[in-house]
Amino acid sequence: MEFRILGPLEVLEDGRALDVGGVKQRALLAVLLLHANRVVSTDRLIEALWGERLPETAQKALQVYVSQLRKALGRDRIVTRLSGYELIVEPGQVDVHRFQALVSQGKIDEALSLWRGQPLADFAYEAFAQTEIARLDELRLAALERRAETELAAGRHEGLIGELEGLVQQHPLRERLCGQLMLALYRSGRQAEALEAYQRTRRTLVDQLGIEPGPALRELEHKILNQDDSLAAPRSALDATRAAWPRLVALLGAAVVLGAAAAIAFLATRTSSRGLNGIPPNAVGVVDPGSNRIVAAIPVGIRPGPVAAGAGSVWVGNLQDRNLTRIAVRERATAATVSLDNRTPTGIAVGAGAVWVAHGLRGELSRVDPQFGQITRTVKLTDRASTGSVTVGAGNVWAAYGDSTLSRIQPNSMRRAGSALTGSIPAALVVAGGDVWVANSGDATVQRFDTATFEEGPIRAISVGGRPAAIAYGEGALWVANRADDTVTRIDPRTYATQDIPVGDEPAGVAVGAGAVWVANSGDATVSRLDPALREVVRTIDVANPPAGIAVADGVVWVAVQAP
Repeated sequence: MEFRILGPLEVLEDGRALDVGGVKQRALLAVLLLHANRVVSTDRLIEALWGERLPETAQKALQVYVSQLRKALGRDRIVTRLSGYELIVEPGQVDVHRFQALVSQGKIDEALSLWRGQPLADFAYEAFAQTEIARLDELRLAALERRAETELAAGRHEGLIGELEGLVQQHPLRERLCGQLMLALYRSGRQAEALEAYQRTRRTLVDQLGIEPGPALRELEHKILNQDDSLAAPRSALDATRAAWPRLVALLGAAVVLGAAAAIAFLATRTSSRGLNGIPPNAVGVVDPGSNRIVAAIPVGIRPGPVAAGAGSVWVGNLQDRNLTRIAVRERATAATVSLDNRTPTGIAVGAGAVWVAHGLRGELSRVDPQFGQITRTVKLTDRASTGSVTVGAGNVWAAYGDSTLSRIQPNSMRRAGSALTGSIPAALVVAGGDVWVANSGDATVQRFDTATFEEGPIRAISVGGRPAAIAYGEGALWVANRADDTVTRIDPRTYATQDIPVGDEPAGVAVGAGAVWVANSGDATVSRLDPALREVVRTIDVANPPAGIAVADGVVWVAVQAP
């Protein structure tokens, strides 16, 4: 039997959810779980269930609830003691106990994967749960900080930035998180943004508490200003990066421009007319599903990220150049570069006669005319957020941002026609079966919103793997790339049944088409081909450099890769 409180209260037996009764009965179980293997007095239980509104029949009602719980859980599960009741659990039967054990063993990703949302979500407004909810939230936050330290030490700073920006926004007084974000930005060549993060935290501390940042954060700012050598990525991480770099890079002088480097790398990776050895940095490669070979590579901007297909083109968002590259599908060549007016493209979708670009760092959404290749309008949907993603479906445009904002936008007027709250740090979304599905990186869930009633909140939340980064629909299922778990979760939209499928290292993107599910693995520079019927990887394609985005169009797979 398994008891879950790291999210809504659940009890599972052999993988099947048990019915543990109504609100009061569930609250009783929650209190007993919070004090598992300890006696909880009758008076304390009555106070937790009814507070000051104590009915005359409270004692009898409590006995009835205990009796009903025994029927659901087994008679020996709840023991009557002299002064109250005790819930008996074995080691590992309560998810929070497993979480703490895994953290102590250093298995942070596995520990965080146990979280399904806000702890004790059913009782968020109940007095008895407030202290424990705060304690559990603090445990999770400490684990996230510990994982961030591990990722920074391993040199994986770029992949951390989105998550840390969301956490800093949610916890603006947490100086350790701010310091981690500053360091990740600095190591990614974004010194100005690192200093801006410091100033935002400083203003918040001064305005809300009347204090300056602590010595550690001030020292970090000073080191960034002076470009202190001690802030460089650890040597082992730098060595690993160099080892992964294509051999050609060693031949390039420091003065060679990036465009020339990409062109030379493209020529060097070609081995025969049958295909290429890999995709050069800052390019989009074309994978032929028939042969599983890379058959072309098209140079794009610096640090290509999101990719979307539509309007006869493949559209690539270049994070450092802050523009779009339009690739003509038939010619497999760059057709245009679209200025985004110095806005970072964090999400792209094509539909309703336009290309839609989310700018997570500004909380904005732009509409690009695909024919003329220029922005026709930009609207602000929320305040500055860490992430931003967009999709088109059910007659509307849908955008989600890292501050847990989901907005519905009318395509023609670009007016917001409603909004709702999502889970923590939404990273991607898709419209499927007439509903909007949102993958939340912060709490490892996928939420289903009815497009007609979405402002009332999600109609279902489904637990997936750690740090979901992308979601796609096809072959009768939803496919979620879980960056922390190195898995893809398959979700049956009818039954909500899930299955985790191992893929490559740190999957960052997923797309469905050409009879397969394609996964871009940024950690090991590969693309996994999943057979949707077998539900397993049937081919791994080495692309030589970290892929960041993936799409299927014109019967082939388009993969955007960055420099290591």
